[in-house]
This record gives sequence, C-alpha cells and structure tokens, in this order.
Amino acid sequence: MISREKIESALRALNAAENDRVNTSVEATSARIDAIMARDVEGWRNGVHCPNRDAEREVEKKAFGALVDYNRQFELMIIEPPLAAITWTIRGTFNGQAIAAPGCSNFEFNEDGTVKRYWMYFNPADFSYRN
Repeated sequence: MISREKIESALRALNAAENDRVNTSVEATSARIDAIMARDVEGWRNGVHCPNRDAEREVEKKAFGALVDYNRQFELMIIEPPLAAITWTIRGTFNGQAIAAPGCSNFEFNEDGTVKRYWMYFNPADFSYRN
C-alpha cells in the first residue's frame, strides 16, 4: 500500500506546481500537474464529472489565466492511504479585485503515488468580486 509520506509529498508537489503559476506559463503549470496525475485520472468538480486530464487542463487554462497571482494554501490535510483529503483557500486577483475561495479536495492514489481519482468542492460564487 502507498505510504502516508508518499501521498503527502505528492499533495505538496501538486500545491507547489499550482502556486508557481506566477513564475511560469499556464501550460508549464499544467505539465507539472500532469506528472502527479495518473494517465487515466478522472475527477469530479462540484459533482460534475471531469473524465480526463485534457478536460481538466481546459479548466486550468481559465483558472490560472484569470487569477494571475493564484495562490492556494492548505488548512488541513488528512491522509488514510490510499485516500487523502485537504481543505484549502485559493486567493488571487481578478480584474483588480481580491478573490478568496475556500474549498476541499479528496483524492484516491495509485500505488505509484499518482492521483487515480479526485473530488473537488467549492462555491463558484466565491470567485466573484470582493469589495
């Protein structure tokens, strides 16, 4: 069975890749995320099925492109191999307005340390303007 340490390392690498977006292109960020995802990964974003990385990359283009100073901080990480859960807050600026969006992600990992399945939950309204 995959170890807690390997899962934690993968989750931290995933977060580092996303948070490095300010220093690199959206495509380079997505490529780093690809390395953490299984080739046949599938996910759900607020209950909507995301069948593969190609579909997720399209969402990443929008998110990382819109929030050029994108930053995600973990608040809580729970690992029970092969599963893990994190709570997080994404912050950034969109058209000069501060955005703060809390959410959570659940993961199922393969033995090789890549994400097999994921479930992400957040309130889309949190990505609206804050005054």
